[in-house]
Amino acid sequence: MLDKIIKINNESEKELTFEIGSNSDLILENTITGNLEWTIKQFIERTEKGNLTFPTKFNMVDSILNLRHEGRIIVRMSVNPEQIIREIEIGTSPLKNRVEAINKLKEAGYKVGILIAPIILVENWKEEYEKLIQYLAENLSEKVKKEAFFELIFMTYSYVHNAINTEAFPNRPNLYDKEQMTGRGKGKYMYKHEVREEAEKEIRAVMKQYFPNNEIKYIV
Repeated sequence: MLDKIIKINNESEKELTFEIGSNSDLILENTITGNLEWTIKQFIERTEKGNLTFPTKFNMVDSILNLRHEGRIIVRMSVNPEQIIREIEIGTSPLKNRVEAINKLKEAGYKVGILIAPIILVENWKEEYEKLIQYLAENLSEKVKKEAFFELIFMTYSYVHNAINTEAFPNRPNLYDKEQMTGRGKGKYMYKHEVREEAEKEIRAVMKQYFPNNEIKYIV
């Protein structure tokens, strides 16, 4: 796959960005395989343009900090309120550790983004997401706050994922809310338009308060 990416990249007249983290969390996987370090080295050595990007919910970034990356590797740290991390994103890094990791990456010259995802409208979601955004404003480094972009993604509920997670984590909260959700294909649900629209308005207002100069690439 990397060979194909490099071939397409080298033949393109445009500056391309390739998403390489769709199937797994590469930071977590790298602690076992070392694949991410190898991938970054290969891409930088064999190309002179273009970018690689991937999201993560983990903080184990030390092994890539000293790699040659030429500012062409974009790491997007996924964050959520600590309550959601603790009760739903079981086994992932705490919020504090994720923020420290993104500060380290920026200090090492990486391009960084903040991915608030999945946005889950729990009972006290307004307070929890405002606390999250305030925490980011207070604890991200000045370098990160100056240049980081944001991506905001609302949760899509799937019965398949729910069945897997329920078996693995039987005490996990039930994320399906029939009052707030509507169908989105077989076995999938999303927040109703009016629910998502109200939540987006609230979150945009909080983002504008704490991060007025940072780009929100999209909210979906």
